[in-house]
Amino acid sequence: MRSSILLCSLALLPLAASADEADSYCALAAAQGRVQSATLSAPEAFASVGDPASERRNVVLGVRKSFARERQGRLATELAEAQCAAYRSQQRLGLRLASIELVTEQRGLMALAAALQAALAAAESNLRQERQSLARRQATLLDVQSAFDARDRLQEKRARAEQRLSYLAAHAPVEEAALLPDAERAIADQARVTELGALLQAEGGWDVSVALGMRRGLSDGAQSAFASVALSRSFGAGASRRAAEDTGALAARWLSEQQEGPLQKLQRSRDAVAGAYAAGRMVQTGLQQRRAALRETLASVEGSDTAAAARLARKLRIDILATDAELADAAARQGYLQSWLALNGGEQP
Repeated sequence: MRSSILLCSLALLPLAASADEADSYCALAAAQGRVQSATLSAPEAFASVGDPASERRNVVLGVRKSFARERQGRLATELAEAQCAAYRSQQRLGLRLASIELVTEQRGLMALAAALQAALAAAESNLRQERQSLARRQATLLDVQSAFDARDRLQEKRARAEQRLSYLAAHAPVEEAALLPDAERAIADQARVTELGALLQAEGGWDVSVALGMRRGLSDGAQSAFASVALSRSFGAGASRRAAEDTGALAARWLSEQQEGPLQKLQRSRDAVAGAYAAGRMVQTGLQQRRAALRETLASVEGSDTAAAARLARKLRIDILATDAELADAAARQGYLQSWLALNGGEQP
């Protein structure tokens, strides 16, 4: 009798995206970065007719380069790269958190499938003996049917375990590494996105622009080249820059304390694994008690030489081997949960 161990709180975690999804997101972020960077970094042409300052009719053509916009263009590219990195780190953390239950199940099923071999072999042997006894008229059709059912149940259990293992092999990557660095990386990457977004805005606080062009009078046809350098600075540029530089640390602190943030998710995972480990100990205790009862019953009938006692002894041996398989399943699950808690700073109950 095996009770499945469910890490219920992990069901709240978002499903991790596939690697292809991350690649697609990064391609989208890069394209959006190029949209901003291409217009911000490139020089711009300008043209005007008339000269309000001198009341002359002039045509002015030229090219202007803004160094503030060039800096913003570089930041737009850097921001797109940071968004990609943040998405990947969030994806990796989500995948590893969501895989705890799957890996636990995988470890248990591997042990179960291997241990069921002995129980299945005993069931096959029992079936042969019952069929031979039926031929000698020492057993009934009901006895043979019961042996068939016992063998079929074990075969079905083993087939289900193998089928589930085939699925888990493709969906539950096993990574024996602590999760805290991944959680901290997810926070740092997202904080960097926030900081770069703020710096992108702050870079507009001051500017140096260079303009080159040609001026031509519409009335007299006179023309002349010109070059100019313009400087501008907002009185709030310094405060804006300092505030932007503070956003990274503030975002990191907020994400560390956020209820749905990486560190809180990790802590809930620790609590869930500790709860699953405690439940697993109760499952193991129940299985051990059942095995002890079966062995005690077997010992009481092994001294009898009747056909009924021999039949019951064979059934009990099959039940003991099946219970041993479930104990192997439970022990493998407990071993993984215990190692996970030790690796990730969780407390064992």
